[in-house]
Amino acid sequence: MWWSRFGTPLSTFEGVSFYRKGRNVWAFSLPEIPDMRCESVGLRFMSVRGRVWKPTTYALQLFGRFATKNAVDLGPDQAEKFIAGEQQSLEADLEDGYVVVSHRGDVLGCGLYTRGELVSQLPKERRIVKEGIENCLSDGDS
Repeated sequence: MWWSRFGTPLSTFEGVSFYRKGRNVWAFSLPEIPDMRCESVGLRFMSVRGRVWKPTTYALQLFGRFATKNAVDLGPDQAEKFIAGEQQSLEADLEDGYVVVSHRGDVLGCGLYTRGELVSQLPKERRIVKEGIENCLSDGDS
């Protein structure tokens, strides 16, 4: 999927092992899963919902820089909207579906691009809104 969707060379994943557990694909750097009782091993790499496979923000932040297609580098205002979790209009040379979103070459995470609209897929706990930053900075100034 990473080769067909993002053009990521398969050599990018040399030394990385994968396993699927339930609706998730996990990546880890050992040649096999350790023989120990644990809920998971490694990094949650993708979630699987039917026929649609969605890369995680963490996986894209590690491997998204190797994408050669379906990747977009946003300007400052667009990036601010993206990390705030906002939807925005975006005309770009992208296929509809999940895309790698970056700003100045740094991968921010996963976006869902459909007919000229980009929807941030950042988890809510990782979003940063401008008002929140301003409120935090002004709280101690009284």
